[in-house]
Amino acid sequence: MSHAMRLECVVCGTELTARSPGATGPYPICHAVPCRMVLDQRATMGETAFARHLHWRAKNTREQRSRARAEDERLRAWTVAESAENTVHWAAVESAWPGHQPDQFMRLALPSGPARQRKLAQRRRQHYLDHLAQVIAQAFLPGDEVPPSDTVAVDARSTLPGQVCALCRGGCCTRGGDTAYLSADTVRRFMAQQPDLSPAQVLSAYLDRLAPKTQVGSCINHTAGGCALPREMRSDVCNRYLCDSQKELRERLDEAPPLLGVVVVQRRQDHWSRHLPERDNGIVGSATITASGISPWPGNS
Repeated sequence: MSHAMRLECVVCGTELTARSPGATGPYPICHAVPCRMVLDQRATMGETAFARHLHWRAKNTREQRSRARAEDERLRAWTVAESAENTVHWAAVESAWPGHQPDQFMRLALPSGPARQRKLAQRRRQHYLDHLAQVIAQAFLPGDEVPPSDTVAVDARSTLPGQVCALCRGGCCTRGGDTAYLSADTVRRFMAQQPDLSPAQVLSAYLDRLAPKTQVGSCINHTAGGCALPREMRSDVCNRYLCDSQKELRERLDEAPPLLGVVVVQRRQDHWSRHLPERDNGIVGSATITASGISPWPGNS
């Protein structure tokens, strides 16, 4: 009994069927644009040169796919392991909490913003000034309308979202760098609220809010007390971003019964570094959050 040879893309190795577009001919190819671009180069090369090029591209593409599959598997295992560990810690806090009502409290896992401060370097200040000068100049160009605000409204139903952010200490702010995501649109909206300000005064308004010390490895406006900028001066990215935990919390606030509090497990790394295999993302603390405030639990680091 004969078995048909496996038909696959000559570049990435994706399995094809006899009916797949591109499956016929000496170089079966899948639908992926990068793979088809490799095959298109055949028309500009001799057969020997193309064969060498195809071998190199196929080898690189398949190695990349293999690494991506391995990373996906690692992340799945990481997610399962952290979820199981979180569950144990949540349960420990809940069992020691008199009067805990599971249907009126939710569980959340949080990252951690940087705890250490450092004096703001002149180099960082100059980068920030250069960026501000550029976006302010763009904002003052004639003809551009003030864009609508893209700010996520502060949830007036509950103090819990704000307290969750306070406990996290800016775990999502660490990619703000020396630009704080500020753009010409940000400046235009600020100018619409302060129409009498000149470009130099707008620049001063931002520079004057820089703190002497900032959080290590984070946005230039990230201080121990939070963002140095008022909400109306922050970028759209900062104003509208919600981490997964905040999204879960806001969705739960729309449901019944009313939410009375949150049981939090907090991990060591920030939002962007928590998946990295070389970083220790162990649990550093747990807490309960209610309308009366944040209560850390014993054993916190």
